[in-house]
Amino acid sequence: MAGTAAGSVVTIIREIAQHRRDAKKRRADKLEELVAAIYEFDHWLECERNRKVYGEDIPATMTPFAKVQSISSIYFPRFSNLLTELDVAASGLEVWIAKGAHKRLNKDIAGLNDGQAEAYRPYMEKRENLLSALGKYAREELQ
Repeated sequence: MAGTAAGSVVTIIREIAQHRRDAKKRRADKLEELVAAIYEFDHWLECERNRKVYGEDIPATMTPFAKVQSISSIYFPRFSNLLTELDVAASGLEVWIAKGAHKRLNKDIAGLNDGQAEAYRPYMEKRENLLSALGKYAREELQ
C-alpha cells in the first residue's frame, strides 16, 4: 500500500514538473513571438514612411501592432505600460509620416526630412525600453 501511495506521489510530482516546464516553454515561445511582432511593427513603420513620404512603390498593409498588443495582453500584461508608451511614441512618428506625405504631395521635397529625427527618437527610445524589459524578463524568468 505504501509503495502504491509513494508511486502516486512521484507521478503527481512528475506531472506538476512537466506542466511547469511546458508552461515555461510556452511563455518563452510567446515572448519570442512578441519580440518578432515588435520588429515586424518597426519594419511596417519603415515601409509606411518609405511609401508615404518618399513615394516608394510598396503595397499598403495592416499594422501588426494589434498582434503585439494581443500577445502582450494575454501572456505579458506586466508590460502594458511600456507597450502603451510605445504606441504613443509610434503615433507621433505616424503623424510625422502623414505630414511628410503631405509635403511630398505639395512638392515640398526640400522639407521632407524636417523633424524626422525628433519624431523617430521617442519611438526608438520606447521600443528599446520595451525590448530591454522583455530581455530582462527572459533572463530572469525563462532561463
